[in-house]
Amino acid sequence: MNIARFALLLDRHGPALARWPESERAAATCLLAASAEARARLEAALALDARLRRDLARPDPASVARLQDGIARRIVRAPMPDRPGPLPRLLALLRPALPAGWGALAAMACCALWLGLSPPRAAPEDPFGPLQTLPLAGDAF
Repeated sequence: MNIARFALLLDRHGPALARWPESERAAATCLLAASAEARARLEAALALDARLRRDLARPDPASVARLQDGIARRIVRAPMPDRPGPLPRLLALLRPALPAGWGALAAMACCALWLGLSPPRAAPEDPFGPLQTLPLAGDAF
């Protein structure tokens, strides 16, 4: 671990090494034993943490309890959401096609309907059929 990584973890997790990820603690302890700069950064973070704990106002426990009770009552009174019907489910399935636009989706649906309802051909035609009726130079009329 280097000083930059230590500073990043110090900013991210705070000065209490117990709150750091377990995989980083051992490396941080080794760096603290070897580096005076790391120890200075840890001391500055501990001082800032102590200052914040001392100077920031603590909320009144009764106010916190009232706030929690009010939130719990609102949650209990809130109606349960209805199960979505078939139309919202269909729209949720078609949502990935939205970037292409609803017009493109409607055009694809029309093409599919047209191809599905068009009558199939009975049998393929002979492509040389019209040529067989033409008179050739050596034919008699």
